[in-house]
Amino acid sequence: MFYVDAHCHIEDKNFNKNRDEVIERAKKENVKIVTSGASLGGCLRALKFKKKYNIYLTLGYHPSRVKADNKIINKVYNLIRNNENEILAVGEIGMDIKDENYERQEEIFKKFLSLAEELDKPIVVHARGFERKIFDIAKDKVDIMFHCYSGDLETAKNICREGNLISISTLLCFSEHHKKLVENLDIDYLITETDSPYLSPIKGAKNEPKNVKLVVEEIGKIKEMDVDEVKKVIYKNACKFFKRRL
Repeated sequence: MFYVDAHCHIEDKNFNKNRDEVIERAKKENVKIVTSGASLGGCLRALKFKKKYNIYLTLGYHPSRVKADNKIINKVYNLIRNNENEILAVGEIGMDIKDENYERQEEIFKKFLSLAEELDKPIVVHARGFERKIFDIAKDKVDIMFHCYSGDLETAKNICREGNLISISTLLCFSEHHKKLVENLDIDYLITETDSPYLSPIKGAKNEPKNVKLVVEEIGKIKEMDVDEVKKVIYKNACKFFKRRL
């Protein structure tokens, strides 16, 4: 029985000093790790670590990098296309209300969305403040996982109704908004993540994939379900979304 950390950043430089130990701790807890490259350097490192640690991978381009010129964006685009057999999905891609130049963000998002369509891959989206917009753009094109979803409940229900996934992060451990989302959404449309090394549920500590256990345990409490049953459903959801057994 496996836990699933469907979105983290093992390639992040914050793990340079203890990456081996972080991976070992996660594997001891039976955590399936999906790392996500989100820049040119991040994608290159993520490809390397996929092979080194035998973990899973998505590749994309983060909306915060909206200022990059087209040469860099095209390098990431071609890297994804040339490594389509290495990846589970295209992502993270999307839009972020806290960053600038929304038209440019949307243009880049649509570029990578079209690539996902071409490759017949689902997408992992970063959609802070643009949950409805991203959903409207992509819903009839590919399957969507809303990474670290923090939008409203009504939009989340619509996302689930169309058969897409809401990814619940370690924010669930301390956020009432996220607890309400879990309470009101069907578990068949939920998946779990840490977004590590970010969003740590433990004060003063870096987040890491093994902490996805805490998300599963909290879902169990909210849904009044046994932890093993939650693990089973989340794993099933992940395999269905990524179109393969993890």
